[in-house]
Amino acid sequence: MTTRGLITGRFQPFHNGHLALAKQVLAEYDELVVVIGSAQFNFIDKDPFTAGERAMMIHEAFKEAKVDLSKCYIIPVMNDENNFRWIAYVRSMAPPFDALYSGNDFVRHLARSQNDISVKSPKFARKNEYNGTTIRRLILRGNKWKQLVPAAVARVIEQVNGVERMKVLAGSDTNPQRW
Repeated sequence: MTTRGLITGRFQPFHNGHLALAKQVLAEYDELVVVIGSAQFNFIDKDPFTAGERAMMIHEAFKEAKVDLSKCYIIPVMNDENNFRWIAYVRSMAPPFDALYSGNDFVRHLARSQNDISVKSPKFARKNEYNGTTIRRLILRGNKWKQLVPAAVARVIEQVNGVERMKVLAGSDTNPQRW
């Protein structure tokens, strides 16, 4: 019987820590399910990339890292306004999975409320450095950030003009940090 581990995140952007976690899960399970959370959000300062762009980042990063894509599912999932219902929603959108990996205390709490889900804590690689918020700040400040993401992800960000988009979003009237 095939076993599957699931990781979930916004992946804004997908970074080296995410890649390390994907490899960790694949070392422990036959297959990997990657749930792209908050799939409905894009073109805002906290979530600048679309679900499709994030799927592309993950796919390209896996190809570049020689991760066997035949063992991976990449699934965008929109948020559910009812947090308790969210795990059931993820289960309806993803293939069956044996364990959910999350470093997010809230996600782990939600998953544990479903008694039949095995919840595992990831072994984070350089968590403070490999952090989406930190990477987005570095990009906006014009600082070095490319070493924190797989090279394939940096190429996707450049391909979609992501740096310019982030700068526009940061200066936009829709940016709550400007209010």
